Amino acid sequence: MLINAWRPLITLWCSSATNIALFVVLILVLINGVPRPVSGHGRLMDPPARNAMWRFGYPNPVNYNDNELFCGGYAVQWEQNGGKCGTCGDAYNLRTPRPHEMGGEYGKGIISRRYLAGQVIDVEIELTANHMGHFEIYLCPKQNHRGDAPQSCFDRYPLYLAGTREVRFPIPPESGKKDVFRYRVQLPNQVTCASCTMLWIYLTGNMWGKCSNGTEGVGCGRPETFRNCADISIVSNTGGGRPPLFVGSNNPFLLYYKDYRDPKPDNVYPLIIRDQVCVPTEAYRSFIGMEDWCQSNCLRYPPNCPESVCYCPQTCEAIGEIEGQEGADVYCLDQCLNYRSSCPANKCRCY
Repeated sequence: MLINAWRPLITLWCSSATNIALFVVLILVLINGVPRPVSGHGRLMDPPARNAMWRFGYPNPVNYNDNELFCGGYAVQWEQNGGKCGTCGDAYNLRTPRPHEMGGEYGKGIISRRYLAGQVIDVEIELTANHMGHFEIYLCPKQNHRGDAPQSCFDRYPLYLAGTREVRFPIPPESGKKDVFRYRVQLPNQVTCASCTMLWIYLTGNMWGKCSNGTEGVGCGRPETFRNCADISIVSNTGGGRPPLFVGSNNPFLLYYKDYRDPKPDNVYPLIIRDQVCVPTEAYRSFIGMEDWCQSNCLRYPPNCPESVCYCPQTCEAIGEIEGQEGADVYCLDQCLNYRSSCPANKCRCY
């Protein structure tokens, strides 16, 4: 252990009161120098999860940290809660119904997508900080008014990658430090429901630990865990169900905009809020309250975000003493592209 290597020096220093103070400083330096787990960030965007529905105009509460449903964080999940996690990504120790479970702050029961039984559907995952690993998606046709169904219900209905019997979608090694992943899964043929819960699970692959073959390496440690829940409905694909016209997003709250930079004649697109954090420009940075103003006005639906007043950085890179180090850019994404972030200005640059 690190402290044991310094034990002779510690014993010598603690022989006087003055040196005890120096010893405390030494311990702080050692603690701050120990590597700590850095959290990935991501969310389920299609179908829109409860935490991200506001980005599509649904009348669900805004969650500025909708990319942080990671069981309360690595330490909370593994050290405090013994690896347990709330059904939809909240810390397990929170009072039920937890915020993102049915009956909680974000679990309002609003249906975000409508499908046919047995349909092959598109899913979209947005990682704002990519820590590799893999995704899994499950379905539970039971819907409780308070809380969500147990994990055993989801385990009965894994959504396999289209054309396979594999539930895992591995993140490609060539993917970016911040990326969007689109793939297809198949719904069960015989399952219909007025209100089902779809569960997305992301197990990261960046933690150090002991591998199954007895060696140690990155990706073999206890993973960070992300979980998002989306409310969907599934109707029969036989006679008596709704016609295909009514299957899909069917979002009456979604707005559209015309992109005049696009020369195509059909340059009209749905308005989806993808920014994570917005801050005042240099001219307004010294004004009291401007950080909150930019965050609340730029991340609303529809946004009110004057370019001369606020800007919303899309990516970050390492600078200074950590520039070029492995994982440093992802560290900056973790630290900076979050609401109420702790972004070290001497180590990270965002734009």
